[in-house]
Amino acid sequence: MGDVAGVADVGAAIVLGLLQGLTEFFPVSSSAHLELVPWLAGWDLFDGDNELENSFDVALHVGTLAGAALYLRADIARYAIALWRGIRGNPSPHTVVAVGLAISAIPAALVGLALEDVVLDLAEEPLLIAALLAAFGWLLWRSDVTAARRGLERERDTYGLRDAAAMGLAQAMALLPGVSRSGVTITAGRWLGFDRAAAARLAFLMSLPVIAGAGLYRAGTLAQAAPAAVHVQLIVIGAVTAVASSWAGVAAMVQLLDRMGQRTRRSPFALFFGYRVVLAVAVAVVVLSGLR
Repeated sequence: MGDVAGVADVGAAIVLGLLQGLTEFFPVSSSAHLELVPWLAGWDLFDGDNELENSFDVALHVGTLAGAALYLRADIARYAIALWRGIRGNPSPHTVVAVGLAISAIPAALVGLALEDVVLDLAEEPLLIAALLAAFGWLLWRSDVTAARRGLERERDTYGLRDAAAMGLAQAMALLPGVSRSGVTITAGRWLGFDRAAAARLAFLMSLPVIAGAGLYRAGTLAQAAPAAVHVQLIVIGAVTAVASSWAGVAAMVQLLDRMGQRTRRSPFALFFGYRVVLAVAVAVVVLSGLR
């Protein structure tokens, strides 16, 4: 490999950056797409070098975090100020929400540290990923339909510590590829009675410390990776693409759910459920037919 990345590798880095940013916030599982797409396409950008692959993963997470934080900056500022005021003994109406958002990352962090090797092994099982895509897609759709039928419309400011614990435990399940961090957290939020827009915004805000933590945890491999110039190009391209696509992904989901609100019982998540089932079937067909 020379000093300049080839067109095919650049294209693959762009596609993976787009997938990470968009599918992190679309309820379709970013980890599943980042496992399945290179597997189906036969891509190996770093020639099996795990340290470089981890570096690329860190870069995608940093890009995703930056894009989402840019879009959600007003919410982040509001709850950061509320948390600081609470620490100083002058809580605001948003302090409980801020504390809940902070502690909601704990279950995912603990499970991730305890079961990292198990999760990495499961990520190599395409049929398991396919099954989780379909199953958790159905749960998302079902929770939304049920909540809409019951007329549940809790707002974000009613988010308390029990909600944080329940949604945080749900978020921890997203360590399994195919579950979807945003999808399973929105599912929990809808079961808890939050309206669609509130459940989504809470899910996105809850994901930020987890994404940041995952990036920092894996950043330790960067010093050992010693990437060549061509690898640095691919890492930067993937990260920049993830910034733009994550901003677009959050914006699209927030605007979709803000617009639909509770005005209709028709679930906006039906499309995502359908997509997940189609992808799951496609993966199963490829595996069982021996094509891959």
